Amino acid sequence: MKRTPDSIRQLVKELQDGDEFSRAQASFALGMLGEAAVAPLIDLLRHDDREVRMRAAWALGVIGQPALPALLELAESHDSTVRIEAIRILGVIGEGRSLNALFHALTDPDPRVAQRAAIALGRIGDTRAFHPLLIALHHPAPDVRFAACNALAHMNVAEAIPALHERAEEDTGFTSWGASVADAARRAIQEIEASNPHVSTDQFARVRDLLRSQPDAQARG
Repeated sequence: MKRTPDSIRQLVKELQDGDEFSRAQASFALGMLGEAAVAPLIDLLRHDDREVRMRAAWALGVIGQPALPALLELAESHDSTVRIEAIRILGVIGEGRSLNALFHALTDPDPRVAQRAAIALGRIGDTRAFHPLLIALHHPAPDVRFAACNALAHMNVAEAIPALHERAEEDTGFTSWGASVADAARRAIQEIEASNPHVSTDQFARVRDLLRSQPDAQARG
């Protein structure tokens, strides 16, 4: 496929108006075109049809780094749906330059955006996300706390175990689809411990208890 404006316009039209096979073929071809297709695909992330947005997002994920500047700009859009799509693709691309945008998205007023940011950070797996994800374990929205538990499991950082134990013991929240946050925390602990056989659960329990006792000690002082 030639990288001409006419050929790109034709593929964009097929992505929006074609049958399922034509849409799949068009999204694949646009992804292969690289940087030349970034601008029209970015426009499609605002499309009313969710399937069109998803296929455009997939193509941008295939394009990768050339799409980063536009995606980072979209991550600050006033439209939360656009922010969600941009953040999801940033997680697929997995570029370290997107970390600051994802950290900011963890504090987004729309919990759907914060949830997607936690998922993206877990997919990227950069340990610089460790502390932001620990903070996200206390987000008011269960969907975000659930995603943070899973992200910490993917990062496989043993130091997350005390905070995950706290969620497992104290979190009574359920996600919008009915999943237990406490169960997600327990699964995360199991995954981390399975990957770190040298980790002592008793040791982390002592650390957790010590952290909990600090406010009392400060109050007495």
